[in-house]
Order: sequence, then C-alpha cells, then structure tokens
Amino acid sequence: MKVRDVDLNVSVSGEGFPLIWGHGLMASMVAEDGTGWFQWERMNECAKLIRYDARGHGKSGASYAPGDYRWKNLAGDMVAILDESGSDTYIAGGQSMGCATSIYAALATPDRTKALLLVNPPTAWETRADQASLYGKMALAARLLGGRTLARLVNTQPERLIPAWMVADMGDEVNSIGESIKTINGKTLATILRGAALCDLPPREELEYLVIPTLILAWEGDRSHPVETAEELADLMPESQLHVARDIYDFKTWPLLMREFVRSVVEMPGDDEG
Repeated sequence: MKVRDVDLNVSVSGEGFPLIWGHGLMASMVAEDGTGWFQWERMNECAKLIRYDARGHGKSGASYAPGDYRWKNLAGDMVAILDESGSDTYIAGGQSMGCATSIYAALATPDRTKALLLVNPPTAWETRADQASLYGKMALAARLLGGRTLARLVNTQPERLIPAWMVADMGDEVNSIGESIKTINGKTLATILRGAALCDLPPREELEYLVIPTLILAWEGDRSHPVETAEELADLMPESQLHVARDIYDFKTWPLLMREFVRSVVEMPGDDEG
C-alpha cells in the first residue's frame, strides 16, 4: 500500500471493528508471528485486524531522514493506512515503538480513536536520554557492520531486549527477533536507530486528554520498557487499566486480556464497524 512517500506492507484480516497494530523497533509482522506472543489468529474472531510493517522494517519501503522515524511521524503513517482502508473510527495499538505510535495517532485523531491497546511502553521523559544515547551508539555500529552483526548479538544475548525469565521459556522462538534485524541493511537500520534516538512520548499534560478506554500491558525486568513508564501512563490516562507480567505465567494471559478488551470496546453502545 502506498502511504505518503513509501510503500508499506499491510495485512488486513477478519471482519468487524478495525484494530490497527504497530510492531516494535527493528521488528516486523513476520518476527511477531515467529514469537507467537499475541495469537493474532484469535484476534480475527472479534475485530478487523490491520497490521503492517513500519517504514524501514520488514517488507516495507524505507526513507532516509532520521526524523521520519520519530514516533509522531510514524503515527502519520498509521493514520494514513487507516484512511486508505476506509476506517473511520478504530482501536489503535502496538508494542514499544508501535505503542508510542498509537498514542501519537490518538492525539492526532481524537474523534476517531475509540480505544488504545498499549503493550510495553518504552522509556520516556526523564529516562529517555540514556536510551537515546544507546540508540546513537547502535546506529553507528549498524552503519559500520550492518544488521547481521547486530542480529547475532541479539541472538546470543536476547536478554538485552526481553526479560531473562522470558528467554528461559522461549527457546528457538528467540531467534525470530534477530532474524528480523538481519534483513535490514546497514544504512536503513542506522537511520531507524538515529530516528529512535530523537523520540519521546508527548508531554504528560497532553496524555490527560486521552479519555478513552486504554489497556496497558507491561513486563518486569526490561530496562528499555520500564514498568515505571507504564505506571505513569496509567496514572495520567483517566480510563486506563494496567496489567504487569512478573513471570511467564502472567505473560501468557496477555492474548486473552487483549481479546477481552477489544470485545468490550466493540460491544460498547453506539459503535459502528468504521
């Protein structure tokens, strides 16, 4: 699908109220499917699921201005996909980068966003500077060494990206994360990471205007996605609910929590298919 200045790889499945979903930094739809974390085939039972590879990721085209990868600008891509698909009102959601993208999309289209599904909110505000510095160093390494070297690092030390208690349970599924990074060429990956270093969540006072049903899912043991960000979002957003996974058993409830949340929003009086 041609979206703004690039061709984006978009997948639409299921019927009903639209749920658009954005994946995390350096990931893709294929990488998500490889982990099996979200059981997307079951989500099709309760919504029209719109997924896509973000610009520069997966099978989507890339642009080479780091600013294009700011969360606010990625939200422009998300809204453009919704426009192309004919979706008026919708639920927006995503993990990490996709979570932040959804927040900015909701602020840009407050009359159209029915609810938010926010998974693994990233570092923000006071904690963002250290993460931005890390992304700057990763961008330099990616430009010099390419995605394959970074992918090997992730595959040998996956606890850099996900909690150690998840690594112990995932087995070979961990490799799908590194495989996604491997497919990104050095120039594109460096641009993506430089863009990530420019990102931050909106000012706290803006989030207080998002008075819509919001499910926030977080996990313990991940410095890139600290529970503190999720807790502060829950405090700021008046109609939010927060669930924190502290072990693999908590985490495995997420797909059901996500489906139940979507069903509750879809069944709210006055909703159309969009």
